[in-house]
Amino acid sequence: MEPTLVVIGISLRSAKLAIRERFILDPAKKAAALEALVRSDAVDEVIVLSNCNRTEFLVWTQDASEAANSVLRFLARSNNLKLAEWSNFYRLVGDAAVAHVLRVAAGVDSAVFGEPEATSSMLTSWQQAQRASTTGRFLDSLMAKAFSVAAKIRQELGVNSHMMTVAESTVAICREALGALQKRRVLVLGAGQMALAAVRELQNEDTGEITIINRSWDHAQQLARQCKIKAQHAESIWEQMLTADVVIAAATEKIQITAAELEVVMRERKNKRLVIVDVAVPRTVEAQVRLLDGVSLHDLDDLCAAMDVRDGRRATMPAAERIIAEEAMGFRGKLLTESVLPTISGMRERLERICRQEVEELKEQFGPFTEDQELVLAAFSAHVTQRIAASLARQLKEMPGRPELTSAIHHLFQLEDLKREKEMKVCD
Repeated sequence: MEPTLVVIGISLRSAKLAIRERFILDPAKKAAALEALVRSDAVDEVIVLSNCNRTEFLVWTQDASEAANSVLRFLARSNNLKLAEWSNFYRLVGDAAVAHVLRVAAGVDSAVFGEPEATSSMLTSWQQAQRASTTGRFLDSLMAKAFSVAAKIRQELGVNSHMMTVAESTVAICREALGALQKRRVLVLGAGQMALAAVRELQNEDTGEITIINRSWDHAQQLARQCKIKAQHAESIWEQMLTADVVIAAATEKIQITAAELEVVMRERKNKRLVIVDVAVPRTVEAQVRLLDGVSLHDLDDLCAAMDVRDGRRATMPAAERIIAEEAMGFRGKLLTESVLPTISGMRERLERICRQEVEELKEQFGPFTEDQELVLAAFSAHVTQRIAASLARQLKEMPGRPELTSAIHHLFQLEDLKREKEMKVCD
């Protein structure tokens, strides 16, 4: 077995929202996942990434197969993962895993190509893992590389300019369904950032009356004042839906719209057309709502598909992929090689100590020596040290994926004792 990176995950590219929303982890659940996985078999370092588009486990391991089993067992315990659902998860190893992480960090694999939120989400996940002490030399180096590549792609390709947002796609879907929105009544559920973005985009379209409903009345009023729209209490949701043309569900707290309750509303509306866009994850609108007469329901997957069609900047995808391929090439091998440098340095220092001790004993036993003889002894000692260290260093660099060789050198040259000795000197 050789040390390697393994990425195990589920995303908008591998599974429908109905499946992947079951595996979304909030910060508390991510913390529990980090704590459990870092103590699991074959998991040396781990980062957990989870947002509305993906849930991924980045694992540095000596045994890719056993590490995957550890993640599988964790998901079975924590999220009731069924074996049949395991096929929705991708398992990437080695260079393919490295390229994937670079792709995700740069937003190349996102619903919105190049979206900065993808980079921000990965940074937040890395910081959480660092606080939990579940990362080390390998994943920390990988993350530094990922953010460097993300910055390079944005700088060279300008992917941040004119990117289509979820809010823009939401309004575009409504406009396609209903035509001009100037006289349309819109009900927005939620008062978070997604709701705010939707309201702003609707106002850019000179939409008719916009009403906000949120479980927190204070938050609803705050957003209403900020955007100069109406706010209503959560208890009036069905009353408001009687006259709405569009409902945008962007609740951070769950407001569930069921098919049974909406069917009653639609009868009173005489099946007048109602467009519902559910941008929340997990969803707040029951899937069976799609079956009701007069209702058009769109969820995040529909928005992603729409953005894929409209997003002209995806013409830059090949160039972004070339940058990622170049940056990922050989990175894992370089990372493994760099990982043995402390071992090589410690080994050289131990060899130099041994040779100096031997020369001093030789002087005591057979000395005194002339100045020229002492110079010859010093040169010979340095030559022996260099030959042995160079030979072993070459072996370590050529076979960085051989942990047993590194372990043997640590044991043979007592490098842990040398490390403790240095730490004690620092403390003194």
